[in-house]
Amino acid sequence: MRIREGDEPRFLPLPSTYGRLERERYYGKWAILFFYHRDFAAGCEMDINTFINNMDKLKEFGVELIGVSPDPLETHFNFSVQKGIKFELVSDTKGEMAALYGALKAKNPLTFKRKAFLISSNFMVLKEYNGKKTVLYPLEIIYDVEFVKKLLNNFSEKRINMILND
Repeated sequence: MRIREGDEPRFLPLPSTYGRLERERYYGKWAILFFYHRDFAAGCEMDINTFINNMDKLKEFGVELIGVSPDPLETHFNFSVQKGIKFELVSDTKGEMAALYGALKAKNPLTFKRKAFLISSNFMVLKEYNGKKTVLYPLEIIYDVEFVKKLLNNFSEKRINMILND
């Protein structure tokens, strides 16, 4: 069953630059889970650079990043060092998690679609993003995070639920 907006996210215990991907690490936190083609691919580097360049803003809002690609762990470590990445990169070498989130593009060769998911602190997928072939989609996610966080600061949770359920 594919994960969609409104669902609880599922994390598979895949190898990552933090050891293994663990739900407990992100439960109770805001997170952006994003899938990308490959480490060192030009378009993916642009997307990741956009996230890196906005890390201060994301940290200010308490948002964690989790990147998932089909690359092996060794490549993720090299990519992290070269790009100065300070968030978790997950190695989904069989495409299992990508399939779960509808981000599997092809199995042979294994490639992922650009997709991202905004996960709330109560562990719900708030929004799904289908990545465009541009650096703008990470900015759209960051804008949405800023909007939601300001909304949460200015309204009670009860009022937000009333607005969303109308």
